[in-house]
Amino acid sequence: MFLTACGFQPLYGIDRRAADIVVELGDIRIPELEDRLGQIVRNELLDLVTPLGEPKPPRYVLRVDLKEQKEGLAMERDATITRFNLTLTAEYELTDAVTRARLSNGTVRATAAYNVVRSEFANVIAGRDAEVRAARVVAEEIKTRLSIYFSRASR
Repeated sequence: MFLTACGFQPLYGIDRRAADIVVELGDIRIPELEDRLGQIVRNELLDLVTPLGEPKPPRYVLRVDLKEQKEGLAMERDATITRFNLTLTAEYELTDAVTRARLSNGTVRATAAYNVVRSEFANVIAGRDAEVRAARVVAEEIKTRLSIYFSRASR
């Protein structure tokens, strides 16, 4: 009751606008991304945005450009790095599929940390797990921002 007085409206409330947002999100085509991390981000986006499969023909196209950076945080006395931060930066752009007009764009960042141990196999697995965690956060943030865009556009 108090939230309505301040102008707050839930993004996915029980109304027609929430259904419209889901329909709009379902009309997005997401082109393939280059590397393994790009494939993970794309698959996460597909699960979040178009769970029923890509639309034929799409009304929108979502392009994503990824940059990955690893930074050593903790070091031992012999300068051996024992902890890394993986930062994934995604620049996204939503365009109209027909006119190619830019509708929404932005930058999203996610950071995931992992420890480095003596086992090389464990380090590879920890690094991949950090990539997956960062990819999920990036995909969820892009979906949220697109939902907000469609919510505002439908007013």
